[in-house]
Amino acid sequence: MFSIKFKTTEELPEPSPRLIDQVIGQDEAVKIILSAVKNKRNVILLGDPGVGKSMIVKAVGEILQDFGDFTPYYVIAKPNLKNMERPIVEVIDGEYKEDLKEIPKLDLKSPNPLTLILIMVGAIILSQYFLRSIPEKYLLASVTITALIVLVFGFIIILTSIMGASRASMSNSLSPMDLKPVLLYECKKRPLVRASAYNVTRLLGDIKHCPLGGRPPLGTPPHKRIILGAIHEAHRGILYVDEIKTMPLEVQDYILTALQDKCLPISGRNPNSSGATVETNPIPCDFILIMSGNMDDVYNLRAPLLDRIDYKIVLKNKMDNTLENRDKILQFIVQEIKNNNLNPMTYDGCCEVVKIAQYLAGSKDKLTLRLRLLANIIKMANDIAMGKEIEELLGNFDEKGNYNPETKKDDNKKVYITAEHIRKVFESGIYSMEKQVALNYIKNFKRYKHIVPNDTPKVGVVYGLAVIGVGGIGDVTKIIVQILDSKNPGTHLLNISGDIAKHSITLASALSKKLVSEGKLPLPKKDIDLNNKEIYIQFSQSYSKIDGDSATAAVCLAIISALLNIPLKQDFAITGSLDLNGNVLAIGGVNEKIEAAKKYGFKRVIIPEANKIDVIESEGIEIIPVKTLDEIIPLVFDLESIKNTETSKISK
Repeated sequence: MFSIKFKTTEELPEPSPRLIDQVIGQDEAVKIILSAVKNKRNVILLGDPGVGKSMIVKAVGEILQDFGDFTPYYVIAKPNLKNMERPIVEVIDGEYKEDLKEIPKLDLKSPNPLTLILIMVGAIILSQYFLRSIPEKYLLASVTITALIVLVFGFIIILTSIMGASRASMSNSLSPMDLKPVLLYECKKRPLVRASAYNVTRLLGDIKHCPLGGRPPLGTPPHKRIILGAIHEAHRGILYVDEIKTMPLEVQDYILTALQDKCLPISGRNPNSSGATVETNPIPCDFILIMSGNMDDVYNLRAPLLDRIDYKIVLKNKMDNTLENRDKILQFIVQEIKNNNLNPMTYDGCCEVVKIAQYLAGSKDKLTLRLRLLANIIKMANDIAMGKEIEELLGNFDEKGNYNPETKKDDNKKVYITAEHIRKVFESGIYSMEKQVALNYIKNFKRYKHIVPNDTPKVGVVYGLAVIGVGGIGDVTKIIVQILDSKNPGTHLLNISGDIAKHSITLASALSKKLVSEGKLPLPKKDIDLNNKEIYIQFSQSYSKIDGDSATAAVCLAIISALLNIPLKQDFAITGSLDLNGNVLAIGGVNEKIEAAKKYGFKRVIIPEANKIDVIESEGIEIIPVKTLDEIIPLVFDLESIKNTETSKISK
C-alpha cells in the first residue's frame, strides 16, 4: 500500500512545518501561482470545496518575503485645512516614528467641593463682622444687598467652574490635537491580506459616522474617522479575495478601478451616515490579486474584471492511485494528526483512509483531493476512538461544514485510530449532509419497497440502480413495463421527472422497437405489429426526482421482455447507458450502485465494461462487465423456460 513499513503513525517522521510542503496533489498549480506572484500577475483559483485553494494562498504568503526586496511603509491621514471633508491620506516609505512632542493643553479642573464650602463659610463670617458696625435702620437693606452680591458671585464662580471642567473634559474640542496626523496602517513586511468578497467595508474601507456632525469642537474631524480597506493594506503585496460568488457588482467595479489605476479613494459606504460626504484623495494600492471560488462562481464575475486576471487555474479534485500518491495521502494523515493533536493511527487505519479516498474519487484507480472531507473523517474517527458516540459528533460542525471539535489527547493512555473507527464514520455518513439524508430516506422507506431479489423470472420487470443525492448512496429501483394494444401507439413514462431520464428512456424505447422489428436479437422471433402497441414504463415507488441515463439498458431489456413476452431473471440488477447502436456506455456512482445491489441481496450486478476499472470492492456479489446489449441478453433472459414451454407444446 505504502513505500514505507510501519505499525502506527508514531513511527513516521514529523511533517514539514512549511505550509508549501504540506500542499497535497496540487504541485502544478503551486508552481504556476509562485511564478505568477514572482512576475506580479493576477490569479483566480477554481475548484471543488476542500481541494486546498485557501491553503495554497496561505502557503505562498508564508514565503512571500523571498520574492525580492521590500520597502516598509506606513499610511497616515491628515486634515485638509481648505476642505475638511476631503482629508489627505499619504503613503510614506520607511518605518513609522511617533512624534513625542507634547502639545500644550488647557488644564481646567472643576473646583474641590471642600474649597467652595470654606469660601462660603469665610464669606458668612466676614458679613457678620461688617453687619455689627451698621446702624439698625440700615441693617435690613445691608443684609439684602450683601446676600444678593454673595448669590451673584457664587453663581458666577460655580458656572465658570462647571464650564471650565466640561470644556477640559471634551476630547474633541478644538485644539492642536485636531490637526495632528493619524497613523492608519504600518507595513513592515510584504503583506498578504485576506478579505471575503461580501464584506464591502473590510474590502474597500469606510468613513466612520459621527453623530455630532464631524466638525470640532464637538465632532470628530474626518481624517480621524478613516478606516483603511484590505485593498489598501495589500499595497505592494497580495490581496486574497475568497467566496467570489458573493461579490457584489459594485465591488467588482472598484477592484477593476484599483487594478487599472493602482489607487482608490475611500468614502463613506452608508448614505445615511455623516461619513457619506467625506472622500479621501486616491490612495495607492498596487497589489497582486488572487481570487478563489468554486467552478460555477466564475460566471458571477463581470467580463472586464475577468479579463484582468492573467492566470485562471482549475485545481484537480482527484489524482491517480499510484504508490507515490498513496504516500502523499499518508503524509496528509500525519499532518492532520500533528496539526490537530490527534491520537496516532494504525497501519490498517491508514489503508482504510486510502480506500475511502478511492470511494470519494469514484474510482479504484483514483484518489480524491477533497482533503477537507478526509480531514473531517480522521478527526471524527479520533473522537470515536476516544469513546464518543456518533450523536455527540454532530454538534461539532461549523457553518462551512468543517469539523472542529475540542480534541484532547490522553498521553497516559495509548489510544489509536483504527480501520474500524474510520469505517464507522464513513458508513454512518456523518461527514456529509447529503449522505445522511440519503441514508435516512433509505432507512425509513426500504421496508415499504416491493423489491424481491432472486424471485422467479417475470415478464417486463427488471431492477435498475441509482444514486440518491450528490455524494449519496446507491439504491435499487424496480422498473415495470406493460404493453397494451391501442389505436394511439406511444410511450408513456410514469414517476419520471428528469429531462435526461426522459430522453434516455425514449431512446431505449426506440432501440428496443428497432431490435425487435429487425429480429436480429438472439431470442425467439415473434411477429409483432408495433404500430398498435402502447408502452407504459413505470419506475415503481420512486418518489424522489429521477434523472440521468444510467437506467437506459434496464428499460430497454424490460421493453424487449414485454414485447416478446419472454421473462427476465430476477437475480440481477443492472446499470448502464446505451447509444442507438446498442453499445453500453459508462455511468457514474458505480461503487455505490454495486453496494446497493449487494445490500438488497442480488446475486449478480451488470455494469458497463468502461466502469470495470472504477470498481473498488468486488466481494459478496458477481460483477459482470459488458460492452454491448447483445452480451447482456443471454445473461438475463430466461431462455430455459421458453425451451420447456416449446417442448411441452410439441409433446402435446
